[in-house]
Amino acid sequence: MSKIKIVSIDIDGTLLNDQREITQEVKSSIQQALENDVKIVITTGRPLPGVRDILSELGIQGSDQYVITYNGGLVQTADGEKTLFRQPLGVKAFQEVNNFMRTQDTYVQVETHDAAYTTNHRIHPWASFENSLVNLPLFVLDTENELEKVEFIKAIANAESSELDKVQAAIPNEISNHVNVIRSTANNLEFIDRQASKGNALLALADVLDIEHVQTMAIGDQANDYSMIEQAGVGVAMGNAIPELKAIADYETATNNHSGVAQAIKTFVLD
Repeated sequence: MSKIKIVSIDIDGTLLNDQREITQEVKSSIQQALENDVKIVITTGRPLPGVRDILSELGIQGSDQYVITYNGGLVQTADGEKTLFRQPLGVKAFQEVNNFMRTQDTYVQVETHDAAYTTNHRIHPWASFENSLVNLPLFVLDTENELEKVEFIKAIANAESSELDKVQAAIPNEISNHVNVIRSTANNLEFIDRQASKGNALLALADVLDIEHVQTMAIGDQANDYSMIEQAGVGVAMGNAIPELKAIADYETATNNHSGVAQAIKTFVLD
């Protein structure tokens, strides 16, 4: 087996346990990998402001470390100073999403690398929670025309899980044929460019770093991790992952509550 040089790791349900903590075993394995010049790449639907504390805790900092945000819409250096890959959602695509969401009476916003914007004047409580979690200020705009000046990466709908279940089932082909529709959590439904995915972003980063695709590993647990588990040289599903992810993974590790990330790193990187 080729030596793994990049490890792409999802956050919720993967890196973090159910208490939203990084276990000492996981932290230690990541730090050992970093000391062996392996790139540990936090890969998430969140923007960079929403992962800075995690990067700091793990010691993933500076211009020679990397992070994949917005479910693959953006690849940046950990210090945020350089963008290596960017696949934004276009205004026309968002307008289609926004028009559909109006018919469903469902809140939606767009996100840039450092802020969120919406034309909805009623902010859903789940949106307030999400924006607080990822440290994004929210700006309410009067019209969609104002969004033409905003370089956003993705759109995200926030609602109760039962409402999003119905919305997701009703999404027309006119939208799903042009954008990737991702259910990142029970209360988030995300829309990103068709070419944007965690898998494509991981391979784009590997190309920039002149690393063979077989030397990449990805670890995740949910549907938005599917592309990177499928495309990585070694795809690892958490023990708590959804069945669809386990079905395509090369390896199933322990759950997030039993340091599954550490087990995978020890097996494929540190051995």
